[in-house]
Amino acid sequence: MLSRREVLIGFSTAGIGALLAARPSAQGQAPTSRPATSVAGRLVSHPFLSGEAGYSCYRTPGLAITRAGSVLAFCGGRVDNCKDEGNIDVVLRRSDDGGRSWGPLQVLADDGPNPCKIPLPVVLPSGRILLLWLWNASVKREADRGRRYVRITHSDDDGRSWAPSRDITDQVRLRGWKPWYGIGPGHGIVKQLEPAAGRIVVPARHGRRGGGSASHLLLSDDGGLSWRVGAVAGYSPSSECTVAELGDGRLMLNSRSDGGRRIVSISDDGGLTMASSGPDPQLIEPRNGCQASLLTYAFGPNRQATLLFSNPADPEQRTNGRLRLSRDNGQTWNRGFGYGDGPGSFSGYSDLARFANGDLALLVEAGASALKGRGHRRHDGICFQRIPFPLIESA
Repeated sequence: MLSRREVLIGFSTAGIGALLAARPSAQGQAPTSRPATSVAGRLVSHPFLSGEAGYSCYRTPGLAITRAGSVLAFCGGRVDNCKDEGNIDVVLRRSDDGGRSWGPLQVLADDGPNPCKIPLPVVLPSGRILLLWLWNASVKREADRGRRYVRITHSDDDGRSWAPSRDITDQVRLRGWKPWYGIGPGHGIVKQLEPAAGRIVVPARHGRRGGGSASHLLLSDDGGLSWRVGAVAGYSPSSECTVAELGDGRLMLNSRSDGGRRIVSISDDGGLTMASSGPDPQLIEPRNGCQASLLTYAFGPNRQATLLFSNPADPEQRTNGRLRLSRDNGQTWNRGFGYGDGPGSFSGYSDLARFANGDLALLVEAGASALKGRGHRRHDGICFQRIPFPLIESA
């Protein structure tokens, strides 16, 4: 008989994957339904509030809008505190009314003290939703980290239930890389244009033995059945990353670093190699970096794409959350639309998606104060915003 750990996480030597049953919160407490509000022309709701449903903190959002129009808000539910290690579950809430209200919190992966984290969705043209996520044995300190495993599951019923997960770690990690590994956070994409139209592309990162880190791409050409490592960013350090397709079929990988500027790497061949990699002086981030999200909003004339980019646009703190707009494949960016709660408020990790009517969906870590320490409400929860595109366009 399989142990609880094997059933949930998929470590059975017989090859049985994890059953992600989309069950209600294991903590036995339903989330509070806080009414959605209208703020300066945008819809604001709160799918995850820290301290609710048995979780002290919610972090690392991943966002998907399904082919049927449902909104899927994923994140890591952290049981004990907001730290990156400890008891963390992959959780999900669905909305069938465009983010105005949310269904019950569903626990997709729970292995007790061992963290299940960083859910990364990809919506396929068929309507299937892939979900990649990470597992590692519980450690007390970052210095104790060992091997981290990559899992994948899928849903064919609009996110209501999920297939058994399976391990793809050996397919996505190269010899010579450190055993600790990352994906996203955020979402993956399916290429729309040649070269390699139909290819699934997922942003990821790895550590190098001897020091340094680099972002890279994961590729699948068979609907997510098999995977391989693609292009690696030439600039180091580059870390948590997000990917989008440009209007000429190139891929842009946008990465966190530690120099106060985002690292942009370009692939001309469908994600096999990188043609260029380096800092973008227009896209600032806090000195110690922060995750961000990049989205292809639309393909336009003259092989140009309209891109949207979200992050805390501040050189020091995770504050001043802004949406930047580019109409020329990311060559230039506008000043941006502010989505934060005001001066000094916390804006952390985020993810973007587009509604069929052109509205933008934003899922973002939010809090009253960007300052760390006791007395400062940094991680109040994860906020959802539905923003009409003209508000961003006119910023």
